[in-house]
Amino acid sequence: MIRACFYKLQSTSEYPQQPPFDPPEIFPEFRKVAILNSVMDKTNTIYPAVRELLIRLKLDLVNQGTPKWNPLRDFVKENGNVLVKPNLVTDRHPHGNKAIFWTISHPSIIRVLIDYARLAVGPSGRIIIGDTPVENCDFARLCETSGLQKMIDDLRERQYENLELQDFRTFQTNQYPDSTVEKTKLPGDPRGYSDINLGKSSLFQELEDLSGKQNYYTLGDHSVDHINPKTRKVGLPNKYHFSGSHIYKIPNSILESDFVINLAKLKTHKFAGVTLCLKNAIGICAGKEFLPHRRPGTPAEGGDSFSGYPSLRYVGWLWFKRVVYRAMGNKAAGRFISLVRKVLPPKLPHEIYTEPLYGDWHGNDTIWRTILDLNLVLFHADRNGLDLNQRKRTYLGVIDGIIGMDHEAPMAGLPVQSNLLIAGRDPVAIDILGTYMMGFASQKIPTITGVNAKQCIALGDVELTEEQVIGNTSLREAKCKFVPAKGWAELLENSPEHLIEHKTEDRVLQVEKPL
Repeated sequence: MIRACFYKLQSTSEYPQQPPFDPPEIFPEFRKVAILNSVMDKTNTIYPAVRELLIRLKLDLVNQGTPKWNPLRDFVKENGNVLVKPNLVTDRHPHGNKAIFWTISHPSIIRVLIDYARLAVGPSGRIIIGDTPVENCDFARLCETSGLQKMIDDLRERQYENLELQDFRTFQTNQYPDSTVEKTKLPGDPRGYSDINLGKSSLFQELEDLSGKQNYYTLGDHSVDHINPKTRKVGLPNKYHFSGSHIYKIPNSILESDFVINLAKLKTHKFAGVTLCLKNAIGICAGKEFLPHRRPGTPAEGGDSFSGYPSLRYVGWLWFKRVVYRAMGNKAAGRFISLVRKVLPPKLPHEIYTEPLYGDWHGNDTIWRTILDLNLVLFHADRNGLDLNQRKRTYLGVIDGIIGMDHEAPMAGLPVQSNLLIAGRDPVAIDILGTYMMGFASQKIPTITGVNAKQCIALGDVELTEEQVIGNTSLREAKCKFVPAKGWAELLENSPEHLIEHKTEDRVLQVEKPL
């Protein structure tokens, strides 16, 4: 069975510019569906590439090449509910609006998935595009800048019934130069939220059974001084995470879905090493206060924020800037920063001297547990709670790697023109393949190796064989070279670039032959 596939585009491939990102031709499967065969954009090379990806995954194989082809028919029934979960993390990047497309799942790929979801569920089915961006994201600006809002508006005008675009957050923050924060309420999910308690099925339970009570921090907790490496104040996530109880606030629109399409971005990640399909599940939780990111202190102290205390030089500089901005006042400080940036463009994080401080290194033993917990929710939870003995929805994973991001991603890295699309039936296979394509060894990514836990069996097998992968070229030709985040360089820079491998007791699995 094919678990994952990839499609390598021409080196000159670009995202289409004009919403709603119509296909370059009317494909046979759309000819009898009026709203799907009205307009063409002959410059759009991404649409047929995504379509080819679904073909190579052998979806609805018996009808491929005919007008009856409906690639998602086995995932969702007519009148069903589909959630498309893209990566819509932020509306800004130090390099400006153009760099948003290095950062988020491009709307042109979302468009293809909408069309095939519509083909499967019909006019009475529901399709939701939704995510939980970082709390200071201006979602309206993001949707306008990227063309996502115009795409949705245009499709609604064409009678795409029951098509929704949702920001699952309940508030947005504005963080000022002096670190103070202002919150603005947001409507959130119109269907409300449910608290899903994983209890002892959480990946954190093993940690607590072994080491006792923990202190969890998240960057969304503004009651903690995150630039003080010696702070030990009890973090806000501890209200929701303690032995025997691990609660995540999940939008009901997600819990009511029958089928989820997880559309990730090919990026490195300061906390998790890579952000692919497994990590993209973080966005199903509405509220950073529910998301443990790190534990204060060093591993020797029971924490994982850094291997050794950061230097006085580094922490002192962060403190100095805060004191100066507070003395100036937020308005004056904001004007000063804007003026400086007009004269001196802001440096990217990899150009600035930094040290691990927030769990942004390969020793982070917290974030991968949060990631896998939320994948368990995505696979096994509905409004009635968690049931590990039952799959609640079907799953398809896709990675947008047309332009990826490396260095200090996920929000302020550099572009990688990887010209790559990846898809699969389970997030583990997709992430193993994606990690390999980035030039890293997947057995060094805790989010992937953590799937060995017995409760994660539905997420996929951590062993990927070459017979389970297919593409339009050889793996060697499709492979890219990503630069890891600083805190992961020691672990990942020397990773083998010519293997997909998982060491077990008796073998090393290799995927290198042309497919």
